[in-house]
Amino acid sequence: FAFFETPKVILRPFRYEDHWDFYSMVNDTKNLYYVFPEQKTKAASDYLLVHSFIKFPLGQWAIEDKATHQVIGSIRIEHYDAKTRCADIGYFLNYAFWGQGIMTEVVIKLVYLSFHEFGLKTLRIITHLENKASQKVAKKAGFQLKTCFKGSDRNTHKICIYKMYQLTNDR
Repeated sequence: FAFFETPKVILRPFRYEDHWDFYSMVNDTKNLYYVFPEQKTKAASDYLLVHSFIKFPLGQWAIEDKATHQVIGSIRIEHYDAKTRCADIGYFLNYAFWGQGIMTEVVIKLVYLSFHEFGLKTLRIITHLENKASQKVAKKAGFQLKTCFKGSDRNTHKICIYKMYQLTNDR
């Protein structure tokens, strides 16, 4: 399951050849305001790509546009709990590709694989209260709002309000 596709994109492991596409995404705060701080230098971007996306590829994919073969985002399964078979889905997408249904398509595909191939029982998407775009993706992919809570932002360490959406495989 390292490679799979949807009508608009290919999901595959990151590779170093993606470094310029990756830099163009992580150098712009619009693309990842809620994910991690922008990487202002190419060296910082390359370090992040290698150490966070290439070195440990299991459960994460580069999102490649089929038309241009440009890497336009990332999706990953994170915070996996083997005992409860629960995990979170985290993602980001290049701002230029927002509003095209790409991330919803990718999340739906990952939900299918998670439930039918990986044996997961519960998936969650946690968004900042202000992140309306991710909340829309969660709802379109079938997730239901489960709770709101306060927590520390992993980048700014400020207290934020989060919304947790959940989808359970009832099979």
